Amino acid sequence: MKVRTASTDDLAFIEGAYAYARAFMQANGNATQWPDGYPGRIDAEEDIARECCFLVADDEGPLAVFALAPGPDETYAEIDGAWRSDADYHVIHRVAAARGHGIARAIFSFAAEHADYLRCDTHEDNAPMRRTLESFGFRECGTITVANGTERIAYDWIKDGSTSAAAN
Repeated sequence: MKVRTASTDDLAFIEGAYAYARAFMQANGNATQWPDGYPGRIDAEEDIARECCFLVADDEGPLAVFALAPGPDETYAEIDGAWRSDADYHVIHRVAAARGHGIARAIFSFAAEHADYLRCDTHEDNAPMRRTLESFGFRECGTITVANGTERIAYDWIKDGSTSAAAN
């Protein structure tokens, strides 16, 4: 598997991956994480324009899409709980796989190569993502409220031995 920067040529795949992920979540007890067509084409276009949209691909083509962007991210400005560090961080958003296995590990490994401190969030009912985050070493830090007013479980990850992300 390889990770590459997405382009506007990838929009059809990205929209399909988002739709597939929404359907998967709804079928598996997480019907409210991505409501009303979020994320959609406009989110992908903004991520591509900001050069923070990436695809995981194999020899057969794209497998998944995600956003990896440097903070600060206003979504994480207030937390009911506490982040483990106030260091500079990157955020992982809009993870959606259309096929394949081991994709989340590829995404988190790629992110860990680009940042010593990561933040991510997911819906309380997204048990597969919560397990995956924890298996990679993310720790639950509390809850945040996203733009549509709903709560998410917030996680962070600090690279082992990283002094730049150590809590002050």
